[in-house]
Amino acid sequence: MAGIVGRLATNSPDPDTPFKGQLGTTKRCAWSEILPLEDVKQLGKDNNATINDVLLSGVTGALRRYLLRRQGVVEDELDIRAVIPVNLRPDDEVEALGNKFGLVFLALPVGVPDRWDRLKVLKERMDGLKDSSEAIVTYAILNGLGMTGPEVESAAVQFFGSKATTVMTNVPGPREQIYLAGVPLSGMMFWVPQSARLGLGVSILSYAGEVRVGVASDAGLIPDPDSIITAFQDEMRAALAGYGGDEPTD
Repeated sequence: MAGIVGRLATNSPDPDTPFKGQLGTTKRCAWSEILPLEDVKQLGKDNNATINDVLLSGVTGALRRYLLRRQGVVEDELDIRAVIPVNLRPDDEVEALGNKFGLVFLALPVGVPDRWDRLKVLKERMDGLKDSSEAIVTYAILNGLGMTGPEVESAAVQFFGSKATTVMTNVPGPREQIYLAGVPLSGMMFWVPQSARLGLGVSILSYAGEVRVGVASDAGLIPDPDSIITAFQDEMRAALAGYGGDEPTD
């Protein structure tokens, strides 16, 4: 536990990119077209990866494309961290009230130009986080902070928030179509909460054999989240078609 706390505390702040900066009060959001979940699952099987690995890799590719549009160049070794909530509630407590989750910090390899290399690197990093106790440790830290005063809590949240650029979460929704007053729900979307001055949130939701990605952003930093969504859709189309490398960004 001490090793994980030390690593979290000594991690350098995330690099300056167009995704980071002073936040305003206006937010923007956009969401993707529906993707067949079975296609994403098959792509994962073909690459010894999970559905989550594939989708997060697609998002990473989209963020790379966006940076290329904004900056013209992306450093080969550039990583930006995503804070990812991890559910710690046992299956037999699923109906209990309240939240029980920890956090892990995933370094997104936006500096890797080839999408298959990006997927491989991201999968290795995700596997490493799954084998660690980072989520349990951060859960304990969050619980401890909840017992302190607001000044200490706020300072700690800002400190750890500086270590990341975005918050991302993948939520499995109902596997079967559900109805409201007899009318079938054609789709769902949600927005992941953002705190600690994080100006970018990515939400992934599966429902009835389909999956959709949503982006919520600070309007001053990222006024065009629809561009990230378009880049994600282009990235996933190329991946599902088996293309290697980066596709044109225009």
